[in-house]
Amino acid sequence: MLHFRFSMPLHFMMLYGSVLLLMVLALRLLLKKRLPGYVFPLLWGLVIVRFLVPFSLSSPLSVKAPGLLSAPAVTSVTVSAEAAAYNEPSTEYLSEDTEISSVTEDAGTNDAIVTSMPGASATADSHLTADTDFVISQSTENATDRSTVLSTDVLPFFYRYDSLRTLLPVFYLSGVIVTALLLLLQRQRYVRRLRDSLLVEHNETVNTLLREMQMAHILVFTNDEIASPLVCGLLSPRIYLPARMDFGNTEMLRHILAHETMHIRRRDNWVKTAMLATLCLNWFNPLVWLMAGCLASDLETACDEAVLRACREENARQSYACSLLAMAVSASRSPLLYSAFSKTEVERRIQRVLRYKRTSLLMLFAVSLLLTCSTVVCATGGQAPFDSCLSSTCYYGSPDSRWAFKVSLTRDIALGRNPGKRADDTILAVLKADDTGDPDLMAERIREALSAEFHVEKNAFALSYTLCLDSETEAEEYASWGLTRNENGFFLYQGSPVHSFADELNKIWQSNMNGSLDIVVHRDRYGCISTVVATTEDGTVVSLFSTPEEESDSSYDRTKHQ
Repeated sequence: MLHFRFSMPLHFMMLYGSVLLLMVLALRLLLKKRLPGYVFPLLWGLVIVRFLVPFSLSSPLSVKAPGLLSAPAVTSVTVSAEAAAYNEPSTEYLSEDTEISSVTEDAGTNDAIVTSMPGASATADSHLTADTDFVISQSTENATDRSTVLSTDVLPFFYRYDSLRTLLPVFYLSGVIVTALLLLLQRQRYVRRLRDSLLVEHNETVNTLLREMQMAHILVFTNDEIASPLVCGLLSPRIYLPARMDFGNTEMLRHILAHETMHIRRRDNWVKTAMLATLCLNWFNPLVWLMAGCLASDLETACDEAVLRACREENARQSYACSLLAMAVSASRSPLLYSAFSKTEVERRIQRVLRYKRTSLLMLFAVSLLLTCSTVVCATGGQAPFDSCLSSTCYYGSPDSRWAFKVSLTRDIALGRNPGKRADDTILAVLKADDTGDPDLMAERIREALSAEFHVEKNAFALSYTLCLDSETEAEEYASWGLTRNENGFFLYQGSPVHSFADELNKIWQSNMNGSLDIVVHRDRYGCISTVVATTEDGTVVSLFSTPEEESDSSYDRTKHQ
């Protein structure tokens, strides 16, 4: 499924344009002598389009933009009817389907961060429970502050400060205006030189050659102030020839007119105009200025090869190279302003002409593949920022259920009406039918079900899951390892305060200055506690065992590891 829109911010266009530019420069450096001349003007055209057109095309081949693509969205939790009926809702928690606008989330996983602070109340802990919605782990003020930090992280750094946000646009627009004025002044200087040109009307050789090339409508002028032929104009292009040129040399005149009319056929002046617009908008980017020079050179090379392909003479390469050499001058004009027959790098062009060979079928296939891949990268490699949130945090309540799932999108995609509700219903249906308790297997089944529901590839969905335990079950699990909580919600081990406590899978982290033991809880793939590792003040690492009532009263492993 494809999703096309015009909404890419300017700074993203500049970023992705620069990335594509570097890719084309690398290809040009490695393959310029092996690929036909027309390949690189096409690739440069794709780069220019990326710089100028704010489009994004989302497809299964899309590359995700760097960094966070969407601001933190309002988070809600969806529980099934079975979950609501599993236990009576507690007034200590939020009710079913409550929408939480200030919940604290982890930027990488969108899961709740559970934090207990010294002096916090017993209701300060955060859990996903079977009979409730989400519980906020921090005060509303702190959670709101965290959300604000996340929302600014998705912006470029210069948008986070008022002074830079004001000055940078002024500085950028000033650069655009200055660059445009300099280019216009340069163009105006050459236009003044062409005003005194004389129309070639009665030269039968010129008229005959133009008719043979099916370009009889093109006007040809001569001028005393130009040193080499050139094409000027967009809507009505004209050919200008130097007055000093030998019009009696029919072969050279044929090559010159063939070259200049080829520029007109290929719309090279339009490409250069788009390049000038790109320079104005990206005046600060040295890569764009480098691209401008490479583009002008590659357009001339492509035009030379196009003329040779049209020539059927056996010695076409040698005679065309002689014409290039005869017109070789050290011209001072900018190659971006006009399409010209001769440039200062005539030696390179002559070498290329003499090495010219018609393209083989294998090379044509390679070129087509290269252009196709480049087009895909250009079109889908840089998406506009989008809201990746799709589903609520969904939990199916039952005595055996331990996991809650949340789904987000990996690319910008249109999913039809009510995508959030449809995603929630699909997730809950999978959770209801599950009898494995394996979160990885459940996640894969959810992706398959969502793919069937929305008719898109499975990789369009990114799943995160978190352990979902009710308070009673959680307390029983910890108690079997000698872990309890005091009236303030801090953990105790066999009645003694714990200095730091970490249960990553259950999203609980805690610190208490009064404790002396650092505890880390490890869980297996099904969410059950497998080991508990404690570190004493002197650095001794102790592995704890579960302590059912019928077993020993001691919870310490008698084997200690340094």
